[in-house]
Amino acid sequence: MMTISVASGKGGAGKTSIAAALASTLGEDCVFADCDVDAANGAIALGARIGSREPYFAGPGYMILPSACTGCGRCHEVCRFNAIEPVAGAKEFRIIPELCERCGACVDTCPTGAITNFEKQAGELFVSISRTGTELVHAELEPGEDTSGKLVALVRKRAATLAAAIAPDGAVMVVDAPPGIGCPVIASITGCDLVLVVVEASASGVRDAGRLVELVQSMKRRSVAIINKTGLNATMDESARRMLSTAGIPIAGEIPFDPALRSAEEANLTWATVKCGSAGRIQAALVAMHGVITTIKEKQ
Repeated sequence: MMTISVASGKGGAGKTSIAAALASTLGEDCVFADCDVDAANGAIALGARIGSREPYFAGPGYMILPSACTGCGRCHEVCRFNAIEPVAGAKEFRIIPELCERCGACVDTCPTGAITNFEKQAGELFVSISRTGTELVHAELEPGEDTSGKLVALVRKRAATLAAAIAPDGAVMVVDAPPGIGCPVIASITGCDLVLVVVEASASGVRDAGRLVELVQSMKRRSVAIINKTGLNATMDESARRMLSTAGIPIAGEIPFDPALRSAEEANLTWATVKCGSAGRIQAALVAMHGVITTIKEKQ
C-alpha cells in the first residue's frame, strides 16, 4: 500500500480540495483518510454518505459522587483550571467537563474518595462512501479535547485496514492532513511514502509552507508540491517557486485563482471534474501526480 499525505502550512490553501480531486481520480483502489479531525470536511468535498460511526474515547474523565462529597472544598482549592465549582444550594462540588484538564490533582486531594473516573467520549469515528465509490475514514473531535494526535493515528489505522482489504498491494491511501506543523500534522505524515505540499501563493501561504517544508525534510519524507491561487500577485508566485526550488522540491503543477472552483465545490463537484478556465492546469497537475505515484509504486 502507498500512502500520500496532502499537507499545507495554513488553512484555506486548497489542501482538501486538491486531496479530494486526487482521490477521486485514483478510483476504488483508493481510501481517503481525513485527518483534519478538528475541522473535517473531506466528506463534503467528496460528496460522501456516512456508512458507519463509532464513539472515540480519549481516556479518563472525572466526576464527583454527590453521595460521598462532604463539601470540604479541597478539590476546588487545588484545581488550577477553575474546573470545580460549588453546587448552588448544596454542600457539595461538581466538575465542569469543558474546563477539566484531567490532571488528577483533585483525586489526590479528596479525603473521602468522592472523585471517580470514567471513560470519556471525546468524539466520533466515521467510515463513509464517496459518490465515486472511494471509501472515506474521517472523525470529529469534541471542541476543547487535546487528543487530536491520537485520533489522527486511529483514523490512519482504520483507513490502512480498509486499504489492505481492498487491494493489499496496489491500494493508495490519500491522507488529508490538518493545516500547520503541530502534533496532528506529524501524526498525519509519519511513515508516508510521499508528502504533497500545497502552497498558497500569498505572503502567509509561502511563509507557513516554508515551515512545513522544514518539518517534512526533518522527517526525511519524499515530497512534491502544487502551488495554488497563482496569478493574483506575480511576486508571490515567484516567491513560492523560489522557496520550493531552494528546498529541492519539484512542482507538480500550478493552479490559478479561479472563482469557478468555489462555485464547483458549492455544486458538490471535485476539482477533477470542474469545467472552467483552470481545468487544464488542474488536469495537468493530477496527471503529474499520477506519474509520481506510478514511479514510487514501481520502486516499492
